[in-house]
Amino acid sequence: MGFAKSLATFRKQMAKICLIIHQAISKSLTVWLVTFLSFPFLISCSQESGQTPGDSSSVKSEEIEPIGGIVMPESAFTMKDGRIIVSEIGEFNPTGKDGDGKIIEISLDGSKKVIADKGLNDPKGILVEGDTIFVTDNYEVKKVSFSGEVETWLSAKDFPRKPQFLNDITMDRNTMIYISDSGDISNGGGGAIFRVDSNRKVSVFVDAANDPNILSPNGLLSFQRGFLHFNDFANGFLFRVRLKDLVVEKLDEGFGGADGLVFSGTSLYLSDWKNGKIFKMDVSKVDGETIVLKEGMNGSADIDVTTDGKYLVIPEMKSNRVVFLPL
Repeated sequence: MGFAKSLATFRKQMAKICLIIHQAISKSLTVWLVTFLSFPFLISCSQESGQTPGDSSSVKSEEIEPIGGIVMPESAFTMKDGRIIVSEIGEFNPTGKDGDGKIIEISLDGSKKVIADKGLNDPKGILVEGDTIFVTDNYEVKKVSFSGEVETWLSAKDFPRKPQFLNDITMDRNTMIYISDSGDISNGGGGAIFRVDSNRKVSVFVDAANDPNILSPNGLLSFQRGFLHFNDFANGFLFRVRLKDLVVEKLDEGFGGADGLVFSGTSLYLSDWKNGKIFKMDVSKVDGETIVLKEGMNGSADIDVTTDGKYLVIPEMKSNRVVFLPL
């Protein structure tokens, strides 16, 4: 499947979501509950078409001051109750420094506290499942409790080949966990995505054997049924993998040092760590555009969206802070 056709197919599928919601509302004025529950999503769906649920005026989110004092924040994970979990790498250079990593919690009032500051080296990608924080840490994956206990969940020996640079982590609808290994992060290449089943058995999901363009997988996203999306730090490509047969499709390119990847409303948001940019890709229409939402950042890393959908949460790694970008 060609690049243009793959991207067109992807956007057609996402556009159907908006269409279904609009059709449901138009059937009857009595389905006000559907309108109410769908309001945040409809705002995004209607921006391009000119249709605005309720008040036609545009509501802009208030500015939120960045949260500073976090040394090399790498990943942000927004919980359902609004709290944000952030991985703090600490000292980070070619050799790194073991033992100075932390897991930080940012509360709704903007205050922050340390959840764990022992047993972590260079924590990166975060997945919160129940009362457990899973975090990649160099060659391992750690489990962190909210009371601060840290233990190794997967060691380097649990992987089918030695990891080089474990980066992001996510889970799909079937509770399969995916972990990106960015490989040779400096030169690009040798990376892979691993899959972990319910018995903690780790296998190679995709790598260059599936597609030679897979060099240094980074951000992972499981939002579309039957697919896993990921971007590549080395070449700036955006891919998706069909889960049933592992067919890899290149959807787009030009995202520099592609890092974070998140979906909200009708858009994909991507961060470019190398060039300090945030991209917004409209997937509600076949010909939806991709724009630069923000630039001039200093190491925009693994992003997420606040629970209310109003802000993009951006760990600005080289500035030692977490930034909130109004959407």
